[in-house]
Amino acid sequence: MKKLAFISLLAASIVGCSAAPSHFIVNTSPAITTNTPVLKNIAINVNDPRSRQAILRTTNDGKHSYMSAPIATTQLVKQGLASHFRQQLAVGLSPMSAQTLNITIDKMAMKLDQGLVSYEAQSLIVFNVSINNGTKTLTKSFKRQGTNKGPLKADIAVLESEFSGLLQQLYNDIAQDAQVKSYLNI
Repeated sequence: MKKLAFISLLAASIVGCSAAPSHFIVNTSPAITTNTPVLKNIAINVNDPRSRQAILRTTNDGKHSYMSAPIATTQLVKQGLASHFRQQLAVGLSPMSAQTLNITIDKMAMKLDQGLVSYEAQSLIVFNVSINNGTKTLTKSFKRQGTNKGPLKADIAVLESEFSGLLQQLYNDIAQDAQVKSYLNI
């Protein structure tokens, strides 16, 4: 009887662990958070004109499947940038601010090619930034990319973590860019 219960429990746990996740989880917050007082406010507008907002495209035996983040990519990027600006520059978010950072998501995807005995994942994130400070307009692109290869089946949690890391590096690139800070008068 104990063997039957153990085998049933083992089978249930294997089936439960093999269920595919429904969303691709992306962490938008910086690794370290502080309660930095806000010294200045900016507005952040995010536009995602891509035809498909899915983040992960998996190819398995020539067939594609897609996974999106649990929230809209525009909201995800806005939250991430706001967190980075607050932590690193003491800048808060206010939709009424005259200082506006406009982000257009050009590319934001991970392509996973899942083979029988190995996988390869390639990530590419490209944001176009536009800031009009009243006299001049700054238009600049920011890009991060990465590759992950391994044996057997890809671990979605590892891919989520790596994609989140790339996205946070890109947020940091934008928040620490001298031209962006200059145009936003930070």
